[in-house]
Amino acid sequence: MRNDDLLLRLMLSDVSFLTTKEKTLLQTSLEGSGQLASLSLADIVKIIQRDIKRAFWKGSDSLKKAELAEKLLFALGIQWTAWDSEDFPAMLTEMTDPPYMLFYRGDLSCLKEPCLSLVGTRRATAGARKASENFARDAAEDGCTVVSGLAYGIDSHAHKGSLLTASGQTAAVLPSGIDTITPLAHTKLAGRILDKGGLLLSEYRPGTPAQAFRFVQRNRIIAALSPVTLVAQAPAGSGALITADYALAYGRDVMLHEECFSKDAERVEQMNVQNLKSQAALGKKVAHKLRQSVQKYREDGAPVIASYADYKQCRASAPGTVFCKRNDGQGDLF
Repeated sequence: MRNDDLLLRLMLSDVSFLTTKEKTLLQTSLEGSGQLASLSLADIVKIIQRDIKRAFWKGSDSLKKAELAEKLLFALGIQWTAWDSEDFPAMLTEMTDPPYMLFYRGDLSCLKEPCLSLVGTRRATAGARKASENFARDAAEDGCTVVSGLAYGIDSHAHKGSLLTASGQTAAVLPSGIDTITPLAHTKLAGRILDKGGLLLSEYRPGTPAQAFRFVQRNRIIAALSPVTLVAQAPAGSGALITADYALAYGRDVMLHEECFSKDAERVEQMNVQNLKSQAALGKKVAHKLRQSVQKYREDGAPVIASYADYKQCRASAPGTVFCKRNDGQGDLF
């Protein structure tokens, strides 16, 4: 691919007010990055035929940032794919809002293996951290690629559990450019993932910093990459529940680990609810977080499992059946 074609894609990848289809339309309509840089916002509106309000666009600045991103790609050995490429992850094509580009280091083909998204709170209890590690280890030993977000708490233990196996692969989706490990304290963990044949993945071009809204956007990719999202532990308002919501929106399944309902988890839940109520008293908008809870998912029929064996039993069950654990730790389907 000519460098100018790549520059054009890099420019378009960072235009937040355009959809992926609109970016593709511009990509195929324009002669190159120079032409995009010369367009005004009114010109872009005319091409995509959609009115855009409250958007900022300065083509010359966009081109400069794209040129910097291109230099970082080559300097750091970062690879990329796009939603019109053959190697773009198939599961992401089912999204209503797929990423226009993906940037990665490692083995992208690990996403062709059966994937399982394992998520949870950063404030995880010891039991939930251990359970996540054990679950991920068993899943990886069975040939699954465990997908998570490299964050503190459950995410990191999901990756660590996968790495305990001889050939376990795991994929970490970042809320920043692939040149910046977020959080920085997990740089060595990211290196271990790559050494093991795993994957670091981001929809953000190199040079993009982590910001709060990007963590939420990242969660939608974690949810879309797998047929099932397992929540290991998540108090009210946790980002893991946002991931679960995305999973359901994309037609995926959601399962809950029994550690979500342990006594230690209940104490964390109570503390979190009190904190959210205090924020609400100060006028902060947290009502939507208070409405989110693992209890609601359980009431709606999400299976509660204790092991990877339970997970496989649920996956093998006929549609419409309900998984229920017995006191002896085994599971029945109804």
